[in-house]
Amino acid sequence: MKKPEVYNFDSKPDLRGNLTFLEELKDVPFEVKRVYWLYALPEQQVRGDHAHKTGEQVIIAVQGKIEVLLESQKGELFNCTLDKPDKGLYIPPLWWGKMIFSKNALMIGLASDEYNEDDYIRSRKDFR
Repeated sequence: MKKPEVYNFDSKPDLRGNLTFLEELKDVPFEVKRVYWLYALPEQQVRGDHAHKTGEQVIIAVQGKIEVLLESQKGELFNCTLDKPDKGLYIPPLWWGKMIFSKNALMIGLASDEYNEDDYIRSRKDFR
């Protein structure tokens, strides 16, 4: 079973600002089929609260802070704070994810699959 992992992406800072980048299949372990973002969230807003059957994701806090709480079907816990735009979290399939956002947080997500509601597990009972 794959496990969550924190990635550090390459950054090129200079006097004009910072540039951070990643490449699919090199910096993330899958071909990116969908990109999504969450923004304008109230402070302490909870998002996620589901798992994916086969879909993989990498999430990045481009701005602000996101507390991420993950749990496997076996009860393993993985928690981390995303608070730098050059750090991402890989979320494998079958890990229940919950995210708590700071005020003005901005998150970008990279997904291995196009949106498919059938890939979501939205009930904790069904997840177990």
